[in-house]
Amino acid sequence: MIFLSALAAAWFLLVAALYLLPGTALRRAAGWFFPLAGWAAGIGCGAALAPWQRLIVASAAMLYLLKGSVLFRYPRDRIAAFPKTGLFVYLTLWPGIDAAPFERRVAAELPEGESARFFQGYRTMLGGLVLALLLALLEPALPPAVVAWAGLLAILLAVHRGYAEILAYLMRAAGWPVAPLFDHPFRSASLHDFWSRRWNLAFVQLGRILLFPTLRRKLGAAGSIAAIFVLSGLLHESALSYPAGGGWGGPFCYFVLQGILVLAERGALRIEARWPAPARRVWTWFWLLAPAPLLFHGPFMEALILPLYHHLHLALAARPVGWYLNLALWLATVGHLFAIAAGVQLPWRLQWKRDFAKLEPFNRKIFVTYYGTIGLTIVSFFLLTAVLHAEMLAGGKSALALTGFIAVFWTMRLTVDFFYFDHRDWPKGPQFVIGHTLLTSLFIAMAGTFWALVLRHLV
Repeated sequence: MIFLSALAAAWFLLVAALYLLPGTALRRAAGWFFPLAGWAAGIGCGAALAPWQRLIVASAAMLYLLKGSVLFRYPRDRIAAFPKTGLFVYLTLWPGIDAAPFERRVAAELPEGESARFFQGYRTMLGGLVLALLLALLEPALPPAVVAWAGLLAILLAVHRGYAEILAYLMRAAGWPVAPLFDHPFRSASLHDFWSRRWNLAFVQLGRILLFPTLRRKLGAAGSIAAIFVLSGLLHESALSYPAGGGWGGPFCYFVLQGILVLAERGALRIEARWPAPARRVWTWFWLLAPAPLLFHGPFMEALILPLYHHLHLALAARPVGWYLNLALWLATVGHLFAIAAGVQLPWRLQWKRDFAKLEPFNRKIFVTYYGTIGLTIVSFFLLTAVLHAEMLAGGKSALALTGFIAVFWTMRLTVDFFYFDHRDWPKGPQFVIGHTLLTSLFIAMAGTFWALVLRHLV
């Protein structure tokens, strides 16, 4: 509690300084003071902190102190002119460095390809979470190296390639025109392309806003690139070796190597101009992955990744399977209410009144009858699963038949969605993209819950 209180106090102090400190020189000094003070506090208190607390101090806390450094470059009146919501979002939810998108809220105009990125991010996040869940369940039976590397992959998929994509879409849908944090890294044509245009663009923004102009002026293009990679190595020592309490030197060597290779690409090799695409891909991913044990070294895995999955396994194994099925059935019961709420909105959100005018009266009545029948069916599912909760868990013949029927109903609904509906015909707009995604996830969860109950009593 003291640890979290200290982080909150530092955040409030930063915000107060942004609004109160006058003068360019004083604000520039504060922009350096806060990150250096945070770094010094982390080093001074490091021995008293757990590895996960050191990870928060060295990554999340330092990120937001560096965001403060960006804002201290703005005059006080410009900070005061920020929309309060925009400044709050920038200093809390959004991990990017560039504050410009939050100076003014704009009308959300998302191109068609944005919805595809949202879907991809959502699927990737779910895939990462499922992989993490499987690793946690199987943790005692798996070699530690498998848990460590597959567990790290699960985190990267869920957070970096999933959640980050969803968050960027939601920010743009809310009227904050942010750039993606990750831009199709698997399409990277070179190491230079990967590090400068596609991976962790928050750090790229940090370099371009705070460091690169000065470094380029003093060191030239090649020297500034080398300096950025050296700095990146030092920051990753802070983010990976400091929390683990060991493995020092590995992340630094990894990024120094990446810097040398990037300079070689831009110089003698010129791979983006001379090499065929397959060779560029092999080159890029070999040099990203082969030295990865330097970056994610043994002490980091042992201090943070392996304990995470061990504790997850203990938490999951502390409850019997029946407890999870009981919880899942209650959640599925409530899920029917969400399905009903979505169905009630269909007529006015999809403007049925306009389309009904084109139908003959009898066809219109047939449509309304089927709409009402399906709605009544889902209401019945809600009432029956609430009233017969214990019987469905016990697996009596009648309750099991009802459980199987509900499972088939939601499976057929998903089949229609995946194979009959043409998704190009779905209404456009963020609310429909998000609503469709969440509803489909709800249907999958409900179908899975009822099938799990059926299989538990039949297998």
